[in-house]
Parts: sequence; C-alpha cells; structure tokens
Amino acid sequence: MLGRFWLCGQPVATYYLIALLNRFYILFAAFALFIPTLEACRYSVRDVGFADLGSERYKLRIFLNNSEQDKSANRFNQAAKALLIDSNVEFELSKTNLQEQAGVLISPDGQRKYAITPPDNSSRFDQLEWSMIESIITSPARNKITKKLISSFAVVLLIEGSDKLQTERARLAAIEAIEAITKLMPKMPKPVDNPPVLFQLPLEQSSAESVLLWSLGMEPKTTLEPQAVVLMGRGRRVGEMMSGGLITRTALQEALAVIGQDCECGLDRVWMQGERFPLAWGQTEKKAAFTELGFDPDNPKVKAEISRIIARGPNSRPSGNPQSASENFDQLALGYSEDIIGIDQEIVGSENLSLTENELNQESNSIEKITEGSEEIEMGKKENIQKYFKLSPLFWSVIFVVFVALGGGGLVLLRNRY
Repeated sequence: MLGRFWLCGQPVATYYLIALLNRFYILFAAFALFIPTLEACRYSVRDVGFADLGSERYKLRIFLNNSEQDKSANRFNQAAKALLIDSNVEFELSKTNLQEQAGVLISPDGQRKYAITPPDNSSRFDQLEWSMIESIITSPARNKITKKLISSFAVVLLIEGSDKLQTERARLAAIEAIEAITKLMPKMPKPVDNPPVLFQLPLEQSSAESVLLWSLGMEPKTTLEPQAVVLMGRGRRVGEMMSGGLITRTALQEALAVIGQDCECGLDRVWMQGERFPLAWGQTEKKAAFTELGFDPDNPKVKAEISRIIARGPNSRPSGNPQSASENFDQLALGYSEDIIGIDQEIVGSENLSLTENELNQESNSIEKITEGSEEIEMGKKENIQKYFKLSPLFWSVIFVVFVALGGGGLVLLRNRY
C-alpha cells in the first residue's frame, strides 16, 4: 500500500499521468508556435529580386562652375525631383569640376564611376538637364527588359560581340538553358507562367546602352567576345557576368535555377544581392508587378520581412567567395540533370555554323545512348517520391496535432479511471 505513494503523499499513477500530460501540453504549445514557420516563407528568390530595400542607390553627381551655377542648378534640381523620384538613383550637385566632365555616376558600393556627358539629342538648351538625367534611368533596351522582367521568369541578356561565331555559340547556350529550365519550372516552389526570355542586344546598339552595360559589370565598348548576364526582378543581376567561352549552358542554367529557389533555403544570400541597373520604377511598373506577384513588393511589411530573410541567411559577400549555385541543387528538388537537349532548328535558324551544330548533335547522341535506359527509371522514382513527400507542410502539421490531441484524450480517460 505504501509502495504506491511518494513521500509527498501523491499516488504513483496520478503523479506520472500529471507529469506526462504536462509534457504533452508543453510539446503541443511549442509545436503550435512552430507551425507558422513551416509556411513562413512565401517568397521565392525571384520575389526577393523585386524588393527595393533602399540601400542600393546610385549617386548622380553633376558638376557646375560658378558662371552657370544659379540657373542651371535650379533646372537640374527640378529635373531630378521629377524624374528620379521612382528610381534607384540619388542626385547631388557639385560646385567644383576637378575632372572636367559634366557629371559622374557612382555605383552603390562607391567603387566604380562612370563619366557622364551631355546627350546630343537635346534640341533646346533648357532641355539639356532633363535629357541628361533621363538618359541615366531610361533607354530603349532597359524599357523593354523591365517589361519582360515583370511578366517573365527571368531575362538572359546577351550582348553581341564582333566575333559572330562566338556570339552564335553563346546564343545557342542561352536557348538551351532556357529550354531546360522551362521544363523544370512546374516543379519549382512557386511556379511562374512565363519562362525566361532571351534579350539579344545588337552590336551597333552597345554604345547607346553604355549605362546599362557599365552598371552590370560589362564592358560598355564594343568587344570581340559576346557578354551575357542573367537578370531577375527589378533589374537585379544573378551571378557573375560571363563573356566569351564562359557563356555555357551549364553556367546560365545554374543562375536561372537559383531564381526558382525558396528564399528560406540554405542558399547563399549573395545570389539575392546582385547589382541592379539604374531604372525608373513608376506606377505602371508597380501595378504590373503587384498583378504578377500577388503581393506588393513595395509594402513596408514585405520589405521588412525580406530584409530579415536576407539578414539571417548565409552570406559569403564579406569573404568574397560566393557559394556556387550547383551546391544548392539538392535543396531545389527540381530534378536537375546534365543532359544535352536538342536544338529547335526553327528557333535557332543558323546557316553558317554547321560545324558547331554537328558537334552539339554528336555529343547529344552519345549521352542519350548512355542515359536512355536509366533516365526513365530515375524519373519514375522521383515522381513517386515527390508525390508522397511534396505535400503541404501544413497538412503534416494538422496530422501531427490530431495525433497529439487523440493521445492526450486517451491519457485523460486513463487518468479518470484512477
């Protein structure tokens, strides 16, 4: 009889039941707090690219001498106030011109400078200030790219080089990368309706888009080799600029695959903090982005949440050793594979590069023969696994809560019997 009691006089069974129930209640409360974090990140890397956190501003510095300071300064201030209000460019006037130039555009990190010269297309002298400032934030190519970035998954910007053979090879690599990512888009955490697009800037237009090229780390002048970069969101660069032989399908596909990742994964945050080119983001762009994304990227609460996401994730920018995108493909669960896809002749339409196409076709045939049998088996396994495990985390949370509740109810019934 005495063996059933502790020194405090409480029955053993009652003591154990109370302790066990308390632990279940604590576990249930902790799990209830944990449930929101399972669905906390509703943003993809592409979504983060649309947020303007206000810390990445170009600085436009205009130099004026004493003779033209008063009238011209007023016109510059009026133009800057009207044109730069919805841009990522700040404006300031300088009284001294030690560098003998009209102005300078300074990168957000303050490390690079671009000399500004007055545009030649200003018909009136009093329009000079407006034309100069407008040329910093708008251009024909930037206007087209901005529209494509809102409606499409991403934009692969290809700058033609004087070497036509290298330029065509780079174009083929971009087309292949886009086709490969398009097949994977339905399996991404947040699918996008429109696939990436290729924007090819002709050689003769490079000089007119010098501000765009400079801001993305490209060579503004005409070069022998082509240049390429992947863009997302509000004109943000993804990964490094590529040129010549470095423009490969694999490199472009890695950068495009990063854009589809969940922002809460272990991805290096440096991928979300690439340089943005100077652009105007007015009401038209804001409304279009809201319609496309389903949320307002300029909302203060959204900005605060994205800032926390970037701050608490891994970031290799201080060390200067960015994490490779290929190291994060396991987290993507996108079924990424290094297979060679065929080239659509109607899209490519190359007449002078039969040697390049033959090499690609030979490589494609050899790889397809090796992987033909194993590819179908692996895809079947992946589909079965994904169907089982890719249920909503909230679904599994509800199942667990129901299980805990039933277990707690059973323990309460057992307790009432004593």
